[in-house]
Amino acid sequence: MKYLNKTVFSFALAGMAILSGNVSAQFLGGHRIKSDEEGPKGQFMVYGSLDYSKITTPSSSSSTVSSAPLGVGYFINNNDLVGVNYAYSQNSVDHNVVYKQNEAGIWYSPSLMLGKYFVLIGQVDAHYVWGQQQSAADAMYNFNGFRLRAYPLIGILLGGGWALKFKFAELSMLQTKTKEEGWTKSYVAGLSGSTFGVGISKNIDFRKKSKNDN
Repeated sequence: MKYLNKTVFSFALAGMAILSGNVSAQFLGGHRIKSDEEGPKGQFMVYGSLDYSKITTPSSSSSTVSSAPLGVGYFINNNDLVGVNYAYSQNSVDHNVVYKQNEAGIWYSPSLMLGKYFVLIGQVDAHYVWGQQQSAADAMYNFNGFRLRAYPLIGILLGGGWALKFKFAELSMLQTKTKEEGWTKSYVAGLSGSTFGVGISKNIDFRKKSKNDN
């Protein structure tokens, strides 16, 4: 019951974050595309990013490889998407893997247009998490758990279905457990360098166009 209450509370916070973003966008002149206007309804969207970093000192080196979720979504109307995504991260020290994590799940994303080329986007993720981490005894232990996350993005429409996405804040909860150590909890909330990210997306329309559309 304790974990259920925290899960419900986290979803409530995520909903409040998305609602706050929508209200703020409306004050800035944001609007949703009407159902009878031309828009991306019925299209698919693919998105994601890959990151690599390495730190080398005279005595050691460490590196991180990660994908900030790679996903596929479907426009249920001109403003809202639902989909699935997957993320992976791996940390290595002196070429030895000390941590690796997978997460996969579902997501929902509403949006508001800010003029012709900019869009304010909210996204909520619910993920199952699994992986391995190194213990103090250098053994690799399996872990699993879940992550709930909500974050806003600013999108820049580039044409041809392409868009750049800039994430600038995050509210998330990650809970994982191992047989040896039990539950570990971590939370992220606010605006910082660790919550900033850049990705790219592409809208794809698999529907056949009629001759009247040309």
